[in-house]
Formats: sequence, C-alpha cells, structure tokens
Amino acid sequence: MRLQDDRLVQDPCIALGQGEAPFQVDTSRRSQSRGVSLSLLVNSPSKLRSNMSRKVSRPRASFLTGQAAHNTGIKANNPLDSGGWDAFKAKEDNALPVWLKGAGYTTALIGKYQNRYGQQSPWGAWLAWAGSLLNISFKGTTIGNPRDWVPPGWDLWYAFTGTRARYYDYAVNENGAILSFGHRPSDYSTDVLKDRAVAFILCQAEKPNPFFLLIATKAVHAQGKRAVPAPQYVSAFEEVGLPVGPSFNEKDVSHKALKAAPIGGESKAQLTKAYRAELQSLQSVDDLVETVADALKRAGKLDDTVIIYTSDNGFLFGEHRLIGKSAAYEEAIKVPLVMSGPGIAKNETRAQLVNNLDVTATIVDLAGASPSMVLAGRSLAPLFADANAPWRSAILLQSPINRFQMPHNRFTGTRTATRKYVKYDSGFEELFDLAADPYELNNEAANPAYAGDLAPLRSLNDRLNTCAGASCWLP
Repeated sequence: MRLQDDRLVQDPCIALGQGEAPFQVDTSRRSQSRGVSLSLLVNSPSKLRSNMSRKVSRPRASFLTGQAAHNTGIKANNPLDSGGWDAFKAKEDNALPVWLKGAGYTTALIGKYQNRYGQQSPWGAWLAWAGSLLNISFKGTTIGNPRDWVPPGWDLWYAFTGTRARYYDYAVNENGAILSFGHRPSDYSTDVLKDRAVAFILCQAEKPNPFFLLIATKAVHAQGKRAVPAPQYVSAFEEVGLPVGPSFNEKDVSHKALKAAPIGGESKAQLTKAYRAELQSLQSVDDLVETVADALKRAGKLDDTVIIYTSDNGFLFGEHRLIGKSAAYEEAIKVPLVMSGPGIAKNETRAQLVNNLDVTATIVDLAGASPSMVLAGRSLAPLFADANAPWRSAILLQSPINRFQMPHNRFTGTRTATRKYVKYDSGFEELFDLAADPYELNNEAANPAYAGDLAPLRSLNDRLNTCAGASCWLP
C-alpha cells in the first residue's frame, strides 16, 4: 500500500449495475456454468446486505452528493418534475468527484450518469410530451442539455448521452467528443465499457496518484420488452425458470395499497423470458467485473484497491402481482452490496441496515476527502472487521414523485430490522412484521396487536423524512 501525507491511500473503484434484481439470481448456478464469473468478488470479500432508496436519478443524485432525496430536492427522473440531470446540474460543483479531486485522486466515470443527461431540457421534455399526443416526433428535444457537457471533477468522462437502455446503436461523450456506436458485436455496450475501464486502469499503473473509477452499465435494464444479451450468451440459462415464491401472484391484495390484476399464463411466460434475459445480460457484467479485477492486478493496484459492487434498485417479477421497481416491497428495495479490499474481512456477511448514502460516506472516508457539506450516511469502515459494531436502527424509503402518479403510488417508509412501515400520499398505511412474515403477505396496520409498533414507526418516518446530516442517524 502507498502512504500519502502519513495516511493510508486506497483506490476506491466502484462498479454500479443498472436496475438489477440481484437477490433472484442463482449465483451458485452461474459460477458452476461459467467458471470464475462474479466469484472473483463474491467468494472473497465481505458482503453487506443493503436496502436502498430507489429510482434511478434519485439514488444517483444521492450517491454523488451524499444527501437524501428530500435534501437534494431531486425526487424524479424527468425535468418536468424537477428531476433528472437538469435538476442535478446546479449541484455538480459540490459533489463526490470534486471532493475526490481535492484529495488528490484521478477520477473517471465510465457508463451511465444521470437520467436525461445530454438528452432533454424541460423545454425539450415538453416538446416530446406534446409530440406524443400529436403523434409527431420532434427533433430538437436536446435543447438546453448539450451532449458534449463534461461535469466538473472528472479527469476521464466516458458517459452515455441518452437515458434509454441501448445495448447497441448509442453514443458516448468522451471528454467532450461524441463517439457513435453501431450494431456490430464489438459495439455491445457492456463490453465497450469494460474495454475502456481496462485502458484507464492500465494507464494508472506507473502513476503515483490514487484513482476513483465509477463504472455504470446499462445492463440489466430492458430495451423494449427485455434486456439484450451479448451474442455469446443468447442461449445461456435456457433451463432457468422464473423464481416463484409465496408472494408471487399474491391471492388477496385487498388489504394492500397497490392492487394489481392477477398475473395470467401469458404474462408469466413473458416474465420468464425477461428474467432469463436479465441473467444472460448479467453475464457480460460478470465478465466486466472479472476483467477489471484482472486489470487491477496487472497494473499492480489490486492489493491497494477497494472494490464496491452494488445496484440502484431491485425488481419485482410478479411478486404481489407487481412488475417493476417502484414499490416498497423487499424485492424492489434490496440490492447487493459486495466489497473487497484492504482491511475488509473475507467470506463474511453483515446484517446491519445500510443504504446508498453510506457508500458515499465510505468512499469519502477511505479517500480522506473533505466534502463541503455534512453527509447523511456513515462510513461502513467500522463494520469491516466487526460484525457486531453498533449501527443504525432504521432507514428511510422514498418513492419517486411525478405529476402522473396517483396518490396511492407515492409513499415514504421506514424499515427496521424486523418491521416495515409505509405511508402513502392517499393516507393508506402498511405495516409488515418482517420477522414473522418475510414475504409481506399480511398488512398489520389495522391489527390491534401491532398498535404498539405503529405509533413509534409513524414518528420515526416523520423524522427521517425531514432529517438532514447527522440527524438522519437513528442509533
């Protein structure tokens, strides 16, 4: 390891998968069929279970600022709802890459940035909306959000210029120059990001400064109906079916806020295809992780690098009759958080409640950076060596907010180790006993036996939804 100003210097390298449903992936089956795969990470580092606030631009804005959505004011993806990159631009001067640059780091972003980056301003979004009503495709919807913008703090900027998932036929902004990719096998986006990340890492081999590398793939997001795998994986996992647990196609949702129709046979068949496509496209993410770790080793950096693997949301494949990610159920809010590096215990799992704000705080702590604001998360470093380290008792859940949502789709919530409370804008409440009912089949909000839980959880939820900085920590 290298020392800088008498402190240990580590190179945080974070790989952020897009829209995964990781807790439904059979990693043992994958490693048996494909060799090393994710085992390079999963078999050696500490693994911390995580619950994240979801929706793409919101967690990304929170990750880059270390602030919750109610602090940043970014609660949506669309500029029409004061969300997406148009809302985040004003915060770019005081964000994670700028702090890391101040600490002497070389920084790189490879992949996805914010929703609507280089795509739509509010004016362009209004044009697109009007065009959809008139069945007209306007060409000027990038007005106000130039594709060649490079945010401050990044030494290497290699970012997709559009929001929609595109595994082929997309554009990338490389430090202000627009690169266009077609439909050749070599244009497969996850592989392109992999090759660029390797080139960046190898360039750091003889350089003294530590570096921070953020890789954010489009996989496993759907392009149209489902994700698009690389050619070599289109036939993988043909024997894998859709995981069906007790909450799949839930029989009775009359006591729930979200009351979707039952899932029929045709819908289940489509879900199976979509699930299998996610597994197939995830194989290229596995390749990326393996290749990046190998490049770190070749560059002589692996032993001094902290690697973090996570995602920005889970996904519901028919659980509770729902399809998607904008719900408070466990399948949507839980994501993987896998870490490897110096000082991190091997082959261990932590059960503490952590969120995406803690990831930011951890990177800042390890890098010795000085943020210009009080972070809402806490560094995970105390958990690296101590599975019983004192930690928070509750975390906040927040749904996206947009003008087209019905009140029963907007919610805030509080999750503890054994309880989950959800309050919808319609006034409807849900309370789940996660210890007795891990599949969240029984809403106990109206059950007198849980009245003693309901009142303190309501109070906690109100507090977390208005907290800032250190006040967001509930011991």
